[in-house]
This record gives sequence, C-alpha cells and structure tokens, in this order.
Amino acid sequence: MYNLLQSERNFENTPNYPENFRLYQNFPQSFYKFTKIAFDIPTQSNVRIVIYDVFGQDKAELCNTELKAGSYEIKWQAAGLKAGVYYYKLFAGEFVDVKKILIINN
Repeated sequence: MYNLLQSERNFENTPNYPENFRLYQNFPQSFYKFTKIAFDIPTQSNVRIVIYDVFGQDKAELCNTELKAGSYEIKWQAAGLKAGVYYYKLFAGEFVDVKKILIINN
C-alpha cells in the first residue's frame, strides 16, 4: 500500500521544479510500519519505482505512471514482506538509481 504525494516548492524568482533527477534515501531508513521515499524529476517522465529483494526479485511496484516535473514523496507500508534488506529502484526516462532499505520486525 502506498500514497503518492507531490510537494510544492515556491521559491521567489526560481523555477518551481527540480533541476536534476534525484532519488533520496528513504526515511526512516529502518522501519516496520511505514517509510517515505522521495524523488525529484526535472521533466515530465514515465516514473516507475520497484522494490527488490536481495536476489533481485520484484516484490512490489510502488509507482508506474507519467508524472509532471516536480518533487514527489511516496508513503509506503511494507505489508506482506518479511524483515530484511531490500532495494528500491527509480526508473524515470533514461535515469535509473537504486537505494537500500531495511524492514525490521516490531
């Protein structure tokens, strides 16, 4: 389960969109209930975010949609996944980045 939110940036005399693609480290990095994954896209792009286990198997797809330029945040609950190390990967246009994520038991 996830929620996709777009962040609004209103800086005087600057564009309202990021200059570069960027995938941020999730917060909190170690979690058992939910975590937030943030990313920036400078141009309209088809965005896909996938969760992988340590064996490279797809475990969840958090996003697969066309998004306008902007800063976004996904709030994700890892329901159904066991505690352990996972990776989340952002695909946006030709940009690809991956970060490690840790699910812990409560």
